[in-house]
Amino acid sequence: MLVGRRPKFPARGFTLIELVTTITVMAILAGIALPSFSAFIATQRVRNVSFDLMAAITLARSQAVSRNANVSLQKIGTAWDGGWTVSDGTLTFHNQEAYKNLSITDSAGLGAVTYGKDGRTVTTSTKFTIAPSPALNGVSSRCVSIGLSGVPSSSTGAC
Repeated sequence: MLVGRRPKFPARGFTLIELVTTITVMAILAGIALPSFSAFIATQRVRNVSFDLMAAITLARSQAVSRNANVSLQKIGTAWDGGWTVSDGTLTFHNQEAYKNLSITDSAGLGAVTYGKDGRTVTTSTKFTIAPSPALNGVSSRCVSIGLSGVPSSSTGAC
């Protein structure tokens, strides 16, 4: 190789300065996006739990009608966020495990929601509020309510 001449095949790739600059910019963008991403995850968890609760209520109602007997959705432990079971007293149709970092409360303070053979609630109608615990900015709670006909519905916001 001659001095002063350029090599036939120049080196390809990134310099160390370009690599460090790119990683720094990516770290800054990730730091900015992380809080909104955690709020998005919390919102989706609240939404999924409300749909899980609606599915369990619908299961209890349909089993009561099809078996022509009372079927209950009962909380496990002292609070609804500890999980629940759907059973008719002898058979358990569904068992939901506890949810972490969520608060599930009902307006009537019930330990169980019981459906009769006609598909309507035997117990008083109630509304469930599902919210993150502790509360997070930008994450709204959801309300699952049981109508007079026994059909559950879900909406965004407090009950």
